[in-house]
Amino acid sequence: MQAPLVALAFIVLLPACAPSADAGSPHTDTDTDTDTDTDTDTDTDTAEDGKAGFVRIAASTFEMGCTAGQANCSTNEPVRTVTLTHDYWIGVTEVTQEMYESARGVNPSEAADCGGDCPVEEVSWGEAAAYTNALSTAAGLPNCYSCNGPDCDYTSDPYLCEGYRLLTEAEWEGAARCGEDTLYAGSDAAREVAWVAETSSGVMHPVAQKEPNACGLFDMSGSAFEWVQDGLIVDPSTEPAVDPIGDPDSGNRVYRGGAYDFGAVGARVSARAGFLDDTRDDSIGFRVGLTAN
Repeated sequence: MQAPLVALAFIVLLPACAPSADAGSPHTDTDTDTDTDTDTDTDTDTAEDGKAGFVRIAASTFEMGCTAGQANCSTNEPVRTVTLTHDYWIGVTEVTQEMYESARGVNPSEAADCGGDCPVEEVSWGEAAAYTNALSTAAGLPNCYSCNGPDCDYTSDPYLCEGYRLLTEAEWEGAARCGEDTLYAGSDAAREVAWVAETSSGVMHPVAQKEPNACGLFDMSGSAFEWVQDGLIVDPSTEPAVDPIGDPDSGNRVYRGGAYDFGAVGARVSARAGFLDDTRDDSIGFRVGLTAN
């Protein structure tokens, strides 16, 4: 793993086409509960095997950053109250090698011998964005990104885009916390929920092998770091409190969640860092989101 631009802690399922109803398609949910509150409510629509599909996360107001349940925090993790005004869908797992290859015709992963159920990695932020465009096109939805080769930028406010996209940093952390204040996503014990250096034996593992968090999401801590939408802001307390999106003009993109070859401190739900958006690394993958209509 290369040295991040902002160091962690001491220093951050889709098939090739739109999911079917059986796989938790966001376009088949009939729940109309969109109340905004301080808890993270969820509607889980997933495939039977728990590896494909989405979870719907309700709009909410919550605390991000170095909250009481966190430890070994960095100065780039200030506590702040954030409001998300839209429900959103989030992939139950990270995008796997099989999913990525089905959509884009190539598997760039260094750990290709891990198998199709392992997280895809060695993808840049732009390549992750292009993957979400491929899903949108297949589903007849608008693309959220304008791409020229590996270079992509978002075309509008991501919260208002109707297509598949990367999660914003606030969406990612809200879903990882899922109304709790555990050190990692779903537990205070990394061994229960996270493939990190202390638990992975130094190798990548298939998705959804550890326990999910309270929202039913796997590997939000550990496994592979996950690119998110936001341009990096070192001090996120300067961001708007409502529907933040980071710095749209930054060439550095945030990644979250920890990785199999990185210490557990990097898998804390508040840990954050960033890399140049053209970075490809064998520890960085991504997860897909979608604003709920």
